[in-house]
Amino acid sequence: MLNKSIITAILTVTLLSAGCSTIQHNLLMKGQIVDVSPTTVTLCIGTRDGAKPGDTLAVKRSVFKEGYVATDEGESMFELVHVGEVKIKRVINEHYATAEVLDGDIQLHDTAELQK
Repeated sequence: MLNKSIITAILTVTLLSAGCSTIQHNLLMKGQIVDVSPTTVTLCIGTRDGAKPGDTLAVKRSVFKEGYVATDEGESMFELVHVGEVKIKRVINEHYATAEVLDGDIQLHDTAELQK
């Protein structure tokens, strides 16, 4: 009986561990643009984040809210604005990948995140 419980526990942990990378890849992949050229960018997203060639990411920029007037404590004076899309061409290592600019005006320090 004890052996059966141990085997069940091991199988459960193994299955949950395998699913975590999928959950992270589908929900949490996000990183900063660290280099920009006319048609490609380098982003701080790599194998550690679950990046794969062909992934399309939305690119957003943090901008100051026009006409911002603080009304609530903790309210942000910034908002994220969609500025384009990129598609991962090559994953360099666990931290970085290069991507083709599909559209938009992508700039250094913009944030790319996996489209859901």
